Amino acid sequence: MMRPTFLGFESGRKGLAVAQKGLDITGQNLMNINTPGYTRQRVDQVSVSAYGYSSRYGGTKVDFAGQGVNITGIYQTRNAYLDRRFREEYADSSYYDQKLSILGDISAIIDEMAETGGGLVGAVNTITSALQGLTSDKANDRSYANILRTSFQGMVQTLHEYDNKLNKVASQQKYDLTISVGEVNRKLNELAGLNKQIIDELAVDTSDKGFYGPNELLDERNLLLDELAQYGNLNVTEEEDGSVTVKMGDHEVLRGSDCEKLQYMEYSDGTVTIAWNSTAQDAKFTSGSFKASLEMINGRGPNVQSPRDSTEKGVLYYKDQLDTFARTFANVMNNVLPDKLNDQGEPASINYKQLVGAVITDENGKSSVTTQPGYVTAGNITVSDEWMETVDYVFPSTSSATNAQYFTKMNTLLTSNDKTEFYTNGQCFTGSFRDFVTDIYDTCVGEESYLMGRYEASAAITDQLLDQRDDISAVSKDEETTNMMTYQRYFQAVSRMMTTMDEALDVIINKMGLVGRS
Repeated sequence: MMRPTFLGFESGRKGLAVAQKGLDITGQNLMNINTPGYTRQRVDQVSVSAYGYSSRYGGTKVDFAGQGVNITGIYQTRNAYLDRRFREEYADSSYYDQKLSILGDISAIIDEMAETGGGLVGAVNTITSALQGLTSDKANDRSYANILRTSFQGMVQTLHEYDNKLNKVASQQKYDLTISVGEVNRKLNELAGLNKQIIDELAVDTSDKGFYGPNELLDERNLLLDELAQYGNLNVTEEEDGSVTVKMGDHEVLRGSDCEKLQYMEYSDGTVTIAWNSTAQDAKFTSGSFKASLEMINGRGPNVQSPRDSTEKGVLYYKDQLDTFARTFANVMNNVLPDKLNDQGEPASINYKQLVGAVITDENGKSSVTTQPGYVTAGNITVSDEWMETVDYVFPSTSSATNAQYFTKMNTLLTSNDKTEFYTNGQCFTGSFRDFVTDIYDTCVGEESYLMGRYEASAAITDQLLDQRDDISAVSKDEETTNMMTYQRYFQAVSRMMTTMDEALDVIINKMGLVGRS
C-alpha cells in the first residue's frame, strides 16, 4: 500500500516545529543566563510511533513508519539530591557566618578593652600610676588625691562605655533578627502563593500541548527555598499535585497554600526567642542564621542562668565578664582603706572607706548611690558620694607614711596575679585585673579563630555543591551556542527534505502519465 501523499510533509512540519522550538528554548536560556534562580530548559522530543495507526484498506505498519518527531515537553535540568544537599550546607555555612559576624562586633570591643594604652587595661594602668605617685612624702597631698579620684572616674567611664557598646551590639542584633523574622514570613507567604499557582497550572489538561510544568514558577519557588535555607534547616517534600511541603526545624511551615508565621519576642532579662505563631512554642533550629543569632544574643556561657540562656559565649557572656570586672574592682577598692585607725596606724573598726558604688533607681524613678555589695555592674558603677564631696576622704589618716602604706597595698591588689578572685556565674578566675582582661581577650580570639575555621570549611563545601548544581542547572554559553548551531542545521536539513518532497510531488502530479503523449 502506498503511504498517504502528504505524510512526508506532515513529518517535515513536525521536524520544523521541533527545530523552531529548540531555537526558541536555546534563545530563552541564553537570554536568562544572568537571571537569578533560572534553570536551563531543554526540549524533550520523541519519535512518533506508527503503531497507533490502522487502515481499513489493509497494509502494514511499515506503510506508516517515518511519522517524524514530537515534543513531549519542556523540562528543567535539576537534581533534587543536589538541591537538598546545597540547602543543608547553606544553612550550616549561614550559621557560622552569622555567628562570626556577631562575634566580630564583640571582638572589636574586646580588642579595645585589652589595649595597654587605653581600654580597661589602660584604665588600670592609669590608677596604678596615680597610686605610685602617692609616695610617702606626697600621700597627704590633695592634688595627688584628686589625680587618683580622676583615674577612678576614668575607670568608671571606661566601664560605662564598653557596657554601652555591648548593649548596642545586642540591640542591633535584635533589630536585625526582627527584620529577618519578617523576611521569612514574607517568603513563606510568597511560597504559599506560588504553590497555589503551580497547583492550578498543573490541574489544566496539557496532554496535547507538550508540557511538563510551569517552569518559571518552579524557578521562582526554588529560588525562594534556597534563600529560606539560610535562616534554618529545611526539609522539602514534593507532592503529587506539584506543590511542596516544607518543614523548618521540626515544624511544618508550608503545605499547599497554607503557611506558618514566626513571631519575635523579647524579655526583660535581655534574652529573646522566636516562636511559631500557631502554637506559641519556641522554634527549634539545628542550623541557619536564626540559630546563630539566638545563641549569640542569649549566649551566657557554660553556666546558664535561665531556660532561655544559651551555653554559647555571646553578648551576655561578655557583659557578665565586664560586670564581674566592675564588681570585683569595687569590692577590692572598698576593702582596703580603713575608715578609722588606732594610734598604731592599724584599723580601729571593720569598716572601710567606700570609694566605689552603684547608681540604683527606686520604684519612683529616683536615683541614688549605694555601696552595698552585689549591686555594682559595668553599667551603673560610680565613684561614691563621699569621695566626690571631698577629695580628702581617700586619706585614712593624717600620717603621710601610714597613708602611703595603704596606697601601696591598693596598688599591689590591682597588679598582683595570685590574690584576686573573679567570680562569674559559678566560675572563678584568679589573677590580676590585667590578667582577667587578657583572659577575656584570649577567650574571644579563640572563639573567633574556631568559628572562622568552621565557616571556611562549610563555605567551601557549599561552594562546591553550588558548582555541581550549576553544572547541571545553570546556563552554559558554549553549550547553548552549540545547541543553536545544531538546531539551525536541523532546521536547514528538514527544509531541504521538504523541498525535495515538493519536487517529487510535482513530478507525480504534473508529469506522471505524460510519456508517449504528443
